[in-house]
Amino acid sequence: MSKKIYISPSNQVGNLYATGNTNEKVQCHKIAKACVNYLKKAGFNVMCTYNLDMYKRVQESNAFGADMHVAIHTNATAKHNVTGGTQILLYKLSGENKKAGQAVLNRLAPITPGKSTERLISKPDFYECRVAKGLTVYCECEFHDTKEGSDFIIKNTTQIGEAIAKGICDYYGVKLPVSDEKTNVPAEAKTLYTVQTGAFSSKKNAQSHLDKLKKAGFTGLIVKKSV
Repeated sequence: MSKKIYISPSNQVGNLYATGNTNEKVQCHKIAKACVNYLKKAGFNVMCTYNLDMYKRVQESNAFGADMHVAIHTNATAKHNVTGGTQILLYKLSGENKKAGQAVLNRLAPITPGKSTERLISKPDFYECRVAKGLTVYCECEFHDTKEGSDFIIKNTTQIGEAIAKGICDYYGVKLPVSDEKTNVPAEAKTLYTVQTGAFSSKKNAQSHLDKLKKAGFTGLIVKKSV
């Protein structure tokens, strides 16, 4: 039976972005859709209802029997005194909570531009961390009140959503979808090129050809093949 993942994206329309004339709700819904699509491809049983408030989403998550409850938000600081970065909020910084949070952080933090605040944070007072029955991973994907962070989020919602999903796959030991594995293979490793300078029915002629190549500075060997 596949694991049940509940995705809970922010509905905070009042949290305006520094650029793009947009807000946290709009961008987090895009991130959530990318995350949901990726998790489904990986074989998870996923639920995400976009327009419920936080309290109703937690109720729905609990009724769904979610193994993991994933809140998706973008961050802000009233003092504007950070350069951005990813934060994962958890009920506690130990056990499976920490393992799950670290798995997502390991995938998400490297792609976001800010670096000053990347860490796991204990937030047992946060409603979703405290009340959701599933293992809660609360993602603050990047700071939206900085120009760099805002521009990054707007341009990379799919990449962010898929990074969260990959972290969930890592935590549960689920292989990434085949199509994604192929895209991660370096281009030079996808094609195999061979060089053959001749084929002979006589070993003597083959040896003579090889001797000429060696004199020219090339190396090689004779391979016997039945046809």
